[in-house]
Amino acid sequence: MLGAIIGDIVGSRFEFNNNRTKEFELFTSDCFVTDDSIMTLAIAKAVMETEKHMPFPKPGDMSEGADDSYDILGRLSVRYMQELGRKYPNCGFGGMFYKWVFNDDPEPYNSYGNGAAMRVSSVGYAAHIGSDVVRLAEIVTEVTHDHPEGIKGAQAVAEAVFMARRGTLKSDIRKNMERYYDLNFTIDSIRDSYKFNETCQETVPQAIAAFLESNSFEDAIRIAISVGGDSDTLAAITGSIAEAYYGVPDDIRKKALAYLDDDLRAIFDEWEDVYCYSRDRKWQKSISPDDILKVSFNIGGFHDGYTYYNYDFSKDDTIFSVSGWNTASLEKILSADKKSELQQKFYDLHTEYWNHDYHPIDMCVLDGTQWSFSITYRNGQTLVYEGDNAYPENWDVVLNIFKIYLTF
Repeated sequence: MLGAIIGDIVGSRFEFNNNRTKEFELFTSDCFVTDDSIMTLAIAKAVMETEKHMPFPKPGDMSEGADDSYDILGRLSVRYMQELGRKYPNCGFGGMFYKWVFNDDPEPYNSYGNGAAMRVSSVGYAAHIGSDVVRLAEIVTEVTHDHPEGIKGAQAVAEAVFMARRGTLKSDIRKNMERYYDLNFTIDSIRDSYKFNETCQETVPQAIAAFLESNSFEDAIRIAISVGGDSDTLAAITGSIAEAYYGVPDDIRKKALAYLDDDLRAIFDEWEDVYCYSRDRKWQKSISPDDILKVSFNIGGFHDGYTYYNYDFSKDDTIFSVSGWNTASLEKILSADKKSELQQKFYDLHTEYWNHDYHPIDMCVLDGTQWSFSITYRNGQTLVYEGDNAYPENWDVVLNIFKIYLTF
């Protein structure tokens, strides 16, 4: 979320005075907070307050009322966008959204404006799995931007944030984003001809491309600004993805947060306290086997329930455990040599190349197997993968690693 705020602030002075190069000062006295930051914080507030009332359901939660949190999120999105919007009426709202903010009976107005995409980044942190992030993005968007293009823009950005924060490679993020938009262009090829446009379909692809071409958080912001057009919103979208992927440098973070007043800063501080995805949680690019601290694997089906396998390498004594329905519980302490051997095996899986959600290619396949795999690294990053009757190419290797306890 901070990345969206930074992109907004940096881009604020260029919205109607485009800068077509990457050479400029990031923060000046001419920079300011616009509606992009304020509505991003409003949606974040709605997400946090929803979770306080009723946490979003975990994968597989079929209990009665499990979906009630989605209804709450929709109502609170309206509430906090109106509350903050009325407090900051001159922050740069478009005409239709301004009317919506001050309407006592607000209804969606079939918009496909890029405001849908610039405010949505927080749901990329709240979602548990990929299908959740798409649904949450739709819920917080359709209260105003209920046009299919508006919803699509929000879903694409939220999913990109979700993938980036989980360490997904750029090549896989690109592949997923190409389900939404044609990304067969470069920023250099469009820079001279790109014009101001406030639609999702003419802003979101450009923002995604700016992130994909970048080599750091700051570089992503500079590329986004250099595109021109609706600079603050385009940079806010790019920044939201770039933060999730790179993290935010301390000096940029401090300068940006100085632009928030006490009320806006309070929302941001609460967000970081709740979700803990601060600059210190960025994906560690260079990992080694001993950076792998914990690994969990759950596998089951319709009839046999789930079996849970866990390796904990975080302490001096490495513990392996097995439990589950119709499964005898087992716990073993592993030798130092076995610990190193297993960490190397998990490292060799290169899960950073995996897709996060595996779905059956043939929808007629009903073998009844569902699984979830998580791997936690020393820097605090946890990557989670799951599948429903579909598996990574090295599936047999995975099974063998978790069944190795039989030979101890």
